[in-house]
Amino acid sequence: MNALSQHAVAADDELFADTAVNVQQVKAFVPVLSEDYAVERQFVGQVIAKQRADIGFELAGKISKIFVDEGERVVQGDVLMQLDTELLEIEYIDLQAQLQQLAADAALVQANLKRVKSLKSDGYASAQSVDELVAQQKSLKANKARIDASIKANRTRIEKSTLLAPYNGIIDKRTVSEGAVVGASQPVLTVLQQGANEVKVGVPVRLLEQVDMVTPKSVTVAKRHYSVDLVAAGGQVDPVTRTVQLRFALPDNDSLVSGQLAYLNVVETVKEPGYWVPVSAITDGVRGLWNVYAIVAQSDGSFKLERRDVSVRYATEEQAFVRGALQAGEAIVATGMHRYVPGQTVNPSKALSQ
Repeated sequence: MNALSQHAVAADDELFADTAVNVQQVKAFVPVLSEDYAVERQFVGQVIAKQRADIGFELAGKISKIFVDEGERVVQGDVLMQLDTELLEIEYIDLQAQLQQLAADAALVQANLKRVKSLKSDGYASAQSVDELVAQQKSLKANKARIDASIKANRTRIEKSTLLAPYNGIIDKRTVSEGAVVGASQPVLTVLQQGANEVKVGVPVRLLEQVDMVTPKSVTVAKRHYSVDLVAAGGQVDPVTRTVQLRFALPDNDSLVSGQLAYLNVVETVKEPGYWVPVSAITDGVRGLWNVYAIVAQSDGSFKLERRDVSVRYATEEQAFVRGALQAGEAIVATGMHRYVPGQTVNPSKALSQ
């Protein structure tokens, strides 16, 4: 009997040893309850010139010279185009001739008036003759004022026949060629202001509070980051995109081109309680849910895995924010989910908290 008892005890010890060896080691993780989570959202906008002008002549006429073409940079005041001013120059010569004739007539009237006044003092001329000459003199003065105004208007039209750059910029578009006849105010060139670009991007209304005037912001253009300042927010929602347009000022020394895509990252704080867990700690569930395996202590001191249904609210490459049947302080399996099943006895490592 003694031998049998010893043999039974030895067999039990051997079975226990085998069971202990078969209990798998798991890496444990203890999620911490969070009252909210941050979501980084990216919105696409465009680089635009601070000023974009479709410029043209104030007068109608025929284009005689074009000094710039698309893509060329200009400085404020540079001559861009010239209208044919031949008719205006002829008109100016005619007005000058009228002015000279008027001056000769005025000199003659002045001489006649002097003689008539002398004759009147001797009683050989009437007062009416003097009055008539004075009236002629006043009429000549009025005509001179009219011709002077016509000359000024002529010179102004000649000046306005030269199109100047309104600011430092780049020629974006040219719509006419030399010899073309253009109407008054017809756009002939599009000029984009240089060195003062902006970014325009649409953001949902709920995120406007996250994009304030104080917090530093940056945009990404062509994989480069630029610090920007919020200039203004639009006053209405776009009926198509359901967003509000925001304008950001880029640094003056940027080398960006109008029309480039710009990306704005906005961090949205979502007020919703849940847990951050490693992505490796979740596995597919049923009915659109996900599962984590809770490590539950048993009465005999061992640990078993229990399935917990959770929903993923947000995820990054490394972490997921989940809600569900988790309890605060409850350890879960952190990785290697494909190696375990619910109800399995495991040996957890030291639990790690967030």
